[in-house]
Amino acid sequence: MPEDKAAINQTRLEAGEFFVMAEVPGDRIGEFQLLLKNAGGEEIHTIEKMARSCSRQCNSPTDLSFEVRAHLSDEAQSTFVEPYNAVFKEKSDEIAAEQAAWETIHQQYDQDENGVWSKAKVKA
Repeated sequence: MPEDKAAINQTRLEAGEFFVMAEVPGDRIGEFQLLLKNAGGEEIHTIEKMARSCSRQCNSPTDLSFEVRAHLSDEAQSTFVEPYNAVFKEKSDEIAAEQAAWETIHQQYDQDENGVWSKAKVKA
């Protein structure tokens, strides 16, 4: 997203507006676009396919997509890979693997002021 658009969106979010993101089957995109428009959606964008964390199994943090690496510290990237691979090996399901990895990140890290998951949570 261009910086100027990101700044506008940040201002709108701070003013109480919100974004809706949804992953829908490709054959139902038109239906969902119409639903959002009829519900007052102002800007509706579609992406053919969302970027996934890894393409299949991750051999190392460098295999993570840029979008994921940008939101994780180096330590958090290494942490992300372990549960991702464990679930992918068991289920061969990239979405389930990604969900398990993000759940682990949310349990073990806090976001810093830049939105990067980098601060290890203090264990009580």
